[in-house]
Amino acid sequence: MANDALDSRIDPDLLPIIQSQRDRMASRPPLHEVTPAMMRDRAAAEFVVWNADPLPLHSVQDFTISHDSHAVPVRLYEPVAGLTGPLVVHFHGGGWTIGSPQLEDASTRLLAQRANLRILSVDYRLSPEFPFPAPLEDGVAVLSWLSDRPDRLAVDPDRIAVCGASAGANVALGTMLRLRDAGRPLPARLVLLYGAYLGHNDTPSHEAYGDGNVGLSSAAMDYFWHNYTGVENDLRHPHAVPIKADLSGLPPVFLNHSGLDVLADDTILLAQKLREAGVDVTHHEYPGAIHGFTQYVKGCALAREAMCTTADWLAAALGSHD
Repeated sequence: MANDALDSRIDPDLLPIIQSQRDRMASRPPLHEVTPAMMRDRAAAEFVVWNADPLPLHSVQDFTISHDSHAVPVRLYEPVAGLTGPLVVHFHGGGWTIGSPQLEDASTRLLAQRANLRILSVDYRLSPEFPFPAPLEDGVAVLSWLSDRPDRLAVDPDRIAVCGASAGANVALGTMLRLRDAGRPLPARLVLLYGAYLGHNDTPSHEAYGDGNVGLSSAAMDYFWHNYTGVENDLRHPHAVPIKADLSGLPPVFLNHSGLDVLADDTILLAQKLREAGVDVTHHEYPGAIHGFTQYVKGCALAREAMCTTADWLAAALGSHD
Protein backbone atom coordinates (compact mmCIF):
# COMPACT_ATOMS: atom_id res chain seq x y z
CA MET A 1 0.00 0.00 0.00
CA ALA A 2 1.41 3.37 -1.00
CA ASN A 3 2.39 5.51 1.94
CA ASP A 4 0.26 8.48 0.82
CA ALA A 5 -2.93 6.42 0.75
CA LEU A 6 -2.01 4.70 4.00
CA ASP A 7 -0.99 7.91 5.76
CA SER A 8 -4.34 9.52 5.00
CA ARG A 9 -5.95 6.86 7.21
CA ILE A 10 -3.64 7.31 10.20
CA ASP A 11 -4.84 9.41 13.12
CA PRO A 12 -3.22 12.87 12.78
CA ASP A 13 -1.55 12.68 16.20
CA LEU A 14 -0.03 9.29 15.34
CA LEU A 15 1.23 10.18 11.85
CA PRO A 16 4.36 12.06 13.04
CA ILE A 17 5.17 9.10 15.31
CA ILE A 18 4.97 6.69 12.38
CA GLN A 19 7.04 8.99 10.17
CA SER A 20 9.72 9.17 12.86
CA GLN A 21 9.70 5.37 13.15
CA ARG A 22 10.13 5.02 9.39
CA ASP A 23 13.11 7.39 9.47
CA ARG A 24 14.77 5.33 12.20
CA MET A 25 14.03 2.05 10.44
CA ALA A 26 15.67 3.32 7.25
CA SER A 27 18.98 3.87 9.01
CA ARG A 28 19.33 0.75 11.17
CA PRO A 29 18.60 -2.99 11.20
CA PRO A 30 14.95 -3.94 11.75
CA LEU A 31 13.77 -4.88 15.19
CA HIS A 32 13.91 -8.62 14.64
CA GLU A 33 17.53 -8.56 13.36
CA VAL A 34 19.16 -7.25 16.55
CA THR A 35 19.79 -9.03 19.85
CA PRO A 36 17.13 -8.95 22.56
CA ALA A 37 19.46 -6.84 24.72
CA MET A 38 19.87 -4.24 21.95
CA MET A 39 16.15 -4.33 21.31
CA ARG A 40 15.39 -3.63 24.97
CA ASP A 41 17.89 -0.78 25.15
CA ARG A 42 16.47 0.74 21.97
CA ALA A 43 12.89 0.58 23.24
CA ALA A 44 13.77 1.95 26.67
CA ALA A 45 15.53 4.94 25.13
CA GLU A 46 12.76 5.69 22.63
CA PHE A 47 9.99 5.69 25.23
CA VAL A 48 11.68 8.01 27.72
CA VAL A 49 10.03 11.03 26.12
CA TRP A 50 6.57 9.42 26.16
CA ASN A 51 6.79 8.74 29.89
CA ALA A 52 8.45 12.02 30.90
CA ASP A 53 6.74 14.46 33.29
CA PRO A 54 4.53 11.71 34.74
CA LEU A 55 0.96 12.31 35.79
CA PRO A 56 1.09 12.75 39.59
CA LEU A 57 -0.53 10.02 41.66
CA HIS A 58 -0.64 9.45 45.40
CA SER A 59 2.08 6.79 45.18
CA VAL A 60 3.92 4.50 42.79
CA GLN A 61 5.85 1.68 44.48
CA ASP A 62 8.10 -1.08 43.15
CA PHE A 63 8.34 -4.27 45.19
CA THR A 64 8.47 -8.05 44.81
CA ILE A 65 5.75 -10.64 45.33
CA SER A 66 6.94 -14.06 46.43
CA HIS A 67 4.66 -17.06 46.03
CA ASP A 68 5.65 -20.74 46.18
CA SER A 69 9.35 -19.72 46.31
CA HIS A 70 8.92 -17.64 43.16
CA ALA A 71 9.61 -13.88 43.22
CA VAL A 72 7.97 -11.51 40.71
CA PRO A 73 8.75 -7.76 40.52
CA VAL A 74 5.65 -5.57 40.43
CA ARG A 75 4.76 -1.86 40.46
CA LEU A 76 1.72 -0.61 42.39
CA TYR A 77 -0.02 2.57 41.19
CA GLU A 78 -2.30 4.25 43.76
CA PRO A 79 -4.13 7.30 42.37
CA VAL A 80 -5.31 8.52 45.79
CA ALA A 81 -4.66 7.53 49.37
CA GLY A 82 -6.71 4.91 51.17
CA LEU A 83 -8.02 2.83 48.28
CA THR A 84 -9.04 -0.72 49.19
CA GLY A 85 -11.06 -3.47 47.56
CA PRO A 86 -10.75 -3.47 43.75
CA LEU A 87 -7.43 -3.99 41.99
CA VAL A 88 -6.35 -4.25 38.34
CA VAL A 89 -3.42 -6.56 37.53
CA HIS A 90 -1.70 -5.34 34.36
CA PHE A 91 0.69 -7.07 31.93
CA HIS A 92 2.75 -4.81 29.64
CA GLY A 93 3.39 -5.41 25.95
CA GLY A 94 6.63 -5.90 24.02
CA GLY A 95 6.43 -9.16 22.08
CA TRP A 96 7.25 -11.19 25.22
CA THR A 97 10.82 -10.00 24.55
CA ILE A 98 11.01 -6.31 25.51
CA GLY A 99 9.07 -4.00 27.78
CA SER A 100 8.52 -3.33 31.45
CA PRO A 101 6.04 -1.46 33.64
CA GLN A 102 8.08 1.69 32.97
CA LEU A 103 7.55 1.57 29.19
CA GLU A 104 3.78 1.87 29.78
CA ASP A 105 4.04 4.17 32.79
CA ALA A 106 2.12 7.09 31.25
CA SER A 107 -0.84 5.03 30.06
CA THR A 108 -0.97 3.06 33.32
CA ARG A 109 -1.04 6.27 35.36
CA LEU A 110 -3.90 7.60 33.23
CA LEU A 111 -5.81 4.33 33.63
CA ALA A 112 -5.38 4.44 37.42
CA GLN A 113 -6.38 8.09 37.72
CA ARG A 114 -9.39 7.93 35.41
CA ALA A 115 -10.76 4.70 36.93
CA ASN A 116 -9.79 5.68 40.49
CA LEU A 117 -8.44 2.15 40.85
CA ARG A 118 -5.14 0.71 41.96
CA ILE A 119 -3.10 -0.91 39.20
CA LEU A 120 -0.54 -3.63 39.91
CA SER A 121 1.78 -3.86 36.88
CA VAL A 122 3.67 -7.16 36.58
CA ASP A 123 7.30 -7.20 35.42
CA TYR A 124 7.08 -10.76 34.13
CA ARG A 125 10.08 -12.67 32.79
CA LEU A 126 10.98 -12.11 29.14
CA SER A 127 11.83 -14.35 26.19
CA PRO A 128 13.95 -15.86 24.80
CA GLU A 129 15.68 -16.28 28.18
CA PHE A 130 12.39 -17.26 29.81
CA PRO A 131 9.97 -18.54 27.14
CA PHE A 132 6.45 -19.93 27.53
CA PRO A 133 5.11 -20.69 30.08
CA ALA A 134 7.34 -18.50 32.30
CA PRO A 135 5.25 -15.29 31.92
CA LEU A 136 2.09 -17.24 32.73
CA GLU A 137 3.75 -18.77 35.78
CA ASP A 138 4.54 -15.23 36.93
CA GLY A 139 0.94 -14.17 36.33
CA VAL A 140 -0.43 -17.14 38.23
CA ALA A 141 2.01 -16.48 41.11
CA VAL A 142 0.83 -12.87 41.43
CA LEU A 143 -2.88 -13.66 41.22
CA SER A 144 -2.55 -16.62 43.58
CA TRP A 145 -0.75 -14.40 46.09
CA LEU A 146 -3.54 -11.83 45.87
CA SER A 147 -6.19 -14.52 46.28
CA ASP A 148 -4.44 -16.30 49.14
CA ARG A 149 -3.29 -13.16 50.99
CA PRO A 150 -5.82 -10.42 50.21
CA ASP A 151 -5.03 -8.61 53.46
CA ARG A 152 -1.53 -7.71 52.23
CA LEU A 153 -2.90 -5.09 49.83
CA ALA A 154 -6.43 -4.81 51.27
CA VAL A 155 -7.79 -6.47 48.12
CA ASP A 156 -11.26 -7.85 47.59
CA PRO A 157 -10.58 -11.14 45.71
CA ASP A 158 -13.99 -10.85 44.06
CA ARG A 159 -13.10 -7.47 42.53
CA ILE A 160 -9.83 -8.17 40.75
CA ALA A 161 -9.48 -7.50 37.03
CA VAL A 162 -6.69 -8.63 34.73
CA CYS A 163 -5.52 -6.34 31.93
CA GLY A 164 -2.88 -6.59 29.21
CA ALA A 165 -1.69 -4.81 26.07
CA SER A 166 -0.25 -6.50 22.95
CA ALA A 167 1.81 -9.51 24.09
CA GLY A 168 0.67 -8.59 27.60
CA ALA A 169 -2.93 -9.21 26.49
CA ASN A 170 -1.83 -12.68 25.42
CA VAL A 171 -0.19 -13.19 28.82
CA ALA A 172 -3.31 -11.90 30.60
CA LEU A 173 -5.60 -14.30 28.72
CA GLY A 174 -3.14 -17.20 28.99
CA THR A 175 -2.90 -16.63 32.74
CA MET A 176 -6.70 -16.73 33.04
CA LEU A 177 -6.85 -19.98 31.08
CA ARG A 178 -4.09 -21.48 33.22
CA LEU A 179 -5.95 -20.52 36.41
CA ARG A 180 -9.26 -21.87 35.08
CA ASP A 181 -7.76 -25.17 33.96
CA ALA A 182 -6.10 -25.59 37.38
CA GLY A 183 -9.42 -25.05 39.12
CA ARG A 184 -8.31 -21.77 40.70
CA PRO A 185 -10.67 -18.81 41.29
CA LEU A 186 -10.83 -16.42 38.34
CA PRO A 187 -10.64 -12.63 38.46
CA ALA A 188 -13.91 -10.81 37.85
CA ARG A 189 -13.02 -9.03 34.60
CA LEU A 190 -10.54 -9.27 31.72
CA VAL A 191 -9.24 -6.40 29.54
CA LEU A 192 -7.36 -7.21 26.33
CA LEU A 193 -5.85 -4.36 24.31
CA TYR A 194 -4.74 -5.05 20.70
CA GLY A 195 -3.36 -8.49 21.58
CA ALA A 196 -1.74 -11.45 19.82
CA TYR A 197 -3.91 -14.58 19.91
CA LEU A 198 -3.54 -16.53 16.63
CA GLY A 199 0.15 -17.38 16.36
CA HIS A 200 0.28 -17.04 12.56
CA ASN A 201 0.27 -14.28 9.96
CA ASP A 202 -2.07 -15.51 7.21
CA THR A 203 -4.81 -12.98 7.92
CA PRO A 204 -6.05 -9.98 5.92
CA SER A 205 -4.59 -7.54 8.46
CA HIS A 206 -1.15 -9.12 8.12
CA GLU A 207 -1.48 -8.94 4.35
CA ALA A 208 -2.44 -5.27 4.50
CA TYR A 209 0.06 -4.01 7.09
CA GLY A 210 2.73 -6.69 7.41
CA ASP A 211 5.45 -4.69 5.63
CA GLY A 212 5.96 -2.56 8.73
CA ASN A 213 4.93 0.79 7.24
CA VAL A 214 2.62 1.37 10.20
CA GLY A 215 4.99 -0.02 12.82
CA LEU A 216 4.78 -3.67 13.85
CA SER A 217 5.62 -5.98 10.92
CA SER A 218 4.75 -9.61 10.20
CA ALA A 219 8.47 -10.48 10.31
CA ALA A 220 8.73 -8.98 13.80
CA MET A 221 5.67 -10.92 14.98
CA ASP A 222 7.13 -14.17 13.65
CA TYR A 223 10.32 -13.40 15.55
CA PHE A 224 8.41 -12.65 18.76
CA TRP A 225 6.28 -15.80 18.52
CA HIS A 226 9.34 -17.99 18.05
CA ASN A 227 11.10 -16.25 20.93
CA TYR A 228 8.13 -17.05 23.13
CA THR A 229 7.30 -20.61 22.09
CA GLY A 230 10.29 -21.90 20.12
CA VAL A 231 8.01 -24.01 17.90
CA GLU A 232 5.73 -23.71 14.90
CA ASN A 233 2.12 -22.74 15.41
CA ASP A 234 0.66 -26.24 15.15
CA LEU A 235 2.80 -27.29 18.16
CA ARG A 236 2.01 -24.28 20.33
CA HIS A 237 -0.01 -24.78 23.49
CA PRO A 238 -3.55 -23.29 23.68
CA HIS A 239 -2.44 -21.21 26.67
CA ALA A 240 0.11 -19.58 24.34
CA VAL A 241 -2.27 -19.37 21.36
CA PRO A 242 -5.64 -18.65 22.99
CA ILE A 243 -7.66 -18.93 19.77
CA LYS A 244 -7.01 -22.70 20.07
CA ALA A 245 -8.36 -22.87 23.62
CA ASP A 246 -11.78 -23.62 25.03
CA LEU A 247 -12.82 -20.09 26.05
CA SER A 248 -15.90 -21.01 28.07
CA GLY A 249 -16.23 -20.00 31.69
CA LEU A 250 -14.30 -16.74 31.37
CA PRO A 251 -15.55 -13.52 33.01
CA PRO A 252 -16.78 -10.53 30.97
CA VAL A 253 -14.09 -9.35 28.55
CA PHE A 254 -13.30 -5.88 27.20
CA LEU A 255 -11.30 -5.86 23.96
CA ASN A 256 -10.01 -3.21 21.62
CA HIS A 257 -7.95 -3.27 18.47
CA SER A 258 -6.15 -0.84 16.21
CA GLY A 259 -7.47 -0.67 12.67
CA LEU A 260 -4.00 -0.24 11.11
CA ASP A 261 -2.34 -3.21 12.79
CA VAL A 262 -1.15 -6.64 11.70
CA LEU A 263 -2.91 -7.98 14.82
CA ALA A 264 -6.33 -6.45 14.08
CA ASP A 265 -7.76 -9.80 12.94
CA ASP A 266 -6.41 -11.50 16.07
CA THR A 267 -8.84 -9.47 18.16
CA ILE A 268 -11.72 -9.70 15.69
CA LEU A 269 -11.50 -13.49 15.56
CA LEU A 270 -10.99 -13.83 19.31
CA ALA A 271 -14.04 -11.66 20.04
CA GLN A 272 -16.11 -13.89 17.76
CA LYS A 273 -14.90 -17.06 19.47
CA LEU A 274 -15.48 -15.60 22.93
CA ARG A 275 -19.08 -14.78 22.03
CA GLU A 276 -19.57 -18.29 20.64
CA ALA A 277 -18.34 -19.63 23.99
CA GLY A 278 -20.97 -17.60 25.81
CA VAL A 279 -18.65 -14.94 27.19
CA ASP A 280 -19.90 -11.36 27.65
CA VAL A 281 -17.81 -9.27 25.21
CA THR A 282 -17.35 -5.51 24.84
CA HIS A 283 -15.29 -4.67 21.74
CA HIS A 284 -13.99 -1.31 20.52
CA GLU A 285 -12.20 -0.60 17.23
CA TYR A 286 -9.98 2.43 16.60
CA PRO A 287 -9.74 2.62 12.78
CA GLY A 288 -6.98 5.26 12.60
CA ALA A 289 -4.82 3.68 15.29
CA ILE A 290 -1.54 1.81 14.94
CA HIS A 291 -0.28 -1.05 17.07
CA GLY A 292 0.70 0.08 20.56
CA PHE A 293 -1.02 3.45 20.21
CA THR A 294 -2.08 3.70 23.86
CA GLN A 295 1.58 4.13 24.84
CA TYR A 296 1.40 7.62 23.30
CA VAL A 297 -1.18 9.16 25.64
CA LYS A 298 1.14 12.10 26.22
CA GLY A 299 0.74 13.30 22.61
CA CYS A 300 -2.28 11.54 21.14
CA ALA A 301 -5.91 12.37 21.93
CA LEU A 302 -7.09 9.05 20.46
CA ALA A 303 -4.80 7.16 22.84
CA ARG A 304 -6.19 9.11 25.79
CA GLU A 305 -9.73 8.42 24.61
CA ALA A 306 -9.02 4.69 24.38
CA MET A 307 -7.50 4.54 27.86
CA CYS A 308 -10.37 6.57 29.33
CA THR A 309 -12.92 4.24 27.70
CA THR A 310 -11.07 1.27 29.17
CA ALA A 311 -10.89 2.93 32.60
CA ASP A 312 -14.60 3.74 32.60
CA TRP A 313 -15.48 0.11 31.81
CA LEU A 314 -13.25 -1.12 34.64
CA ALA A 315 -14.62 1.41 37.12
CA ALA A 316 -18.21 0.45 36.30
CA ALA A 317 -17.39 -3.25 36.50
CA LEU A 318 -15.40 -3.25 39.75
CA GLY A 319 -17.23 -0.51 41.61
CA SER A 320 -15.82 2.16 43.87
CA HIS A 321 -13.36 1.49 46.64
CA ASP A 322 -14.55 0.47 50.10
